[in-house]
Amino acid sequence: MRLAKSAVIAALAVAYMGTTVVACAQTPPPAATTQAAGPSIPIPPPAPTPATDAGPRVTTPDTGEGYVLGVGDRVRVIVFGEETLSGEFVVDSTGNIALPLIGQVPAAGRSLRAFEGGVQRALAEGYLNDPRVSAEVLNFRPFYILGEVTRPGEYPYQNGLTVLNAVATAGGFTALANQTIVYIKRAGEEVEARAALTSDTAVQPGDTIRIAKGAVYILGEVNQPGEYPFTTGMTLRNAVAAAGGFTYRANQSRVFIQRQGEPDERAYRLTPDLTVQPGDTVRIVERFF
Repeated sequence: MRLAKSAVIAALAVAYMGTTVVACAQTPPPAATTQAAGPSIPIPPPAPTPATDAGPRVTTPDTGEGYVLGVGDRVRVIVFGEETLSGEFVVDSTGNIALPLIGQVPAAGRSLRAFEGGVQRALAEGYLNDPRVSAEVLNFRPFYILGEVTRPGEYPYQNGLTVLNAVATAGGFTALANQTIVYIKRAGEEVEARAALTSDTAVQPGDTIRIAKGAVYILGEVNQPGEYPFTTGMTLRNAVAAAGGFTYRANQSRVFIQRQGEPDERAYRLTPDLTVQPGDTVRIVERFF
């Protein structure tokens, strides 16, 4: 009996322990402790993309099939098999070309191919069956050159013309010409384009070329204040020498320069390698004794 009672007590103890283990296994784990969120750090927006210069550009002229006709262009029109309808014609002040039989045909603002198509359609409307037309420019409309050249004016255009060729045709630069920058306004455009004056800067028929002044203006404590021609690589000391040199009162360590197109002048240390630019206004001030 004593052994049987001991066995019963042992069995109950094992059962109790098993229940406890199961209960512990089924108890859900405590919720994870979360930390309080700190203040958020704002992310700066991406840096803006620098604006590109969308201004007009001087482009290489197209004097081939894509060439756009304009007032003053002289055009040879050939209607194949019809000599009486062929010939040489000029785009008049209204932008039209007067052709035999069909009369006025719009030309200005059209490419050569578009003009040919217009003539073919007009001839096909009750005049010819399946007309074939070819057109080519014999003489391009003139270009115009203004500003600091010896003989400003209107000149005939030649294929492959560059700005330097145009300047030579107009007698060359004046002494005060800016020989590094040129301004060109295309025919039919309202705004002139600024371009570097290089040996391959191209001109198109009908262009208006403007050569601006490239002078340097020297004021203040120099012996001969005034306007002087700019030359490439010109230093401030070169400019002062052209103006007769410093006066005895001149401050030779500091100078004020106002660049062309800028509203205010800026102070510069007068060093041997300080250069000037076309259109600069240089002011030499007195030194303090």
